[in-house]
Amino acid sequence: MPDSSVEGIARSYIQAVGLHDIDALENMLGEDLVATFAGTTLDKAGWTTALKRLLPVLVRNDIKEVFTAQGRACIVYDFITDTAAGAVRCIELLTINGDKIREIELVLDRVAFAPVNEALNARVPPAQ
Repeated sequence: MPDSSVEGIARSYIQAVGLHDIDALENMLGEDLVATFAGTTLDKAGWTTALKRLLPVLVRNDIKEVFTAQGRACIVYDFITDTAAGAVRCIELLTINGDKIREIELVLDRVAFAPVNEALNARVPPAQ
């Protein structure tokens, strides 16, 4: 039986991304999802599209810490890639309501992440 606690949902979400399990991921995200990263706001479809773009370089996610307070979780993890970046430390702030993730804010060092984007662009050029 899946863990429906705030921490359980947060862990399951990061693990689903690391395992490239898009079906499980989409089931955890609310239809009204609002995700933000570097000043960009995305809906559920935009967020899953962005995550799918990263999968070719993602080896796994290693969860380091999870902090929770009521319906919020802060999850710290290493985004392990097969690129020159290696592991990139990431933090996601999640708001969970009704067993669904409603809000995501991703925080990471964009300079440390740059080799990931370079590798992705070399493998699959961005859509025009």
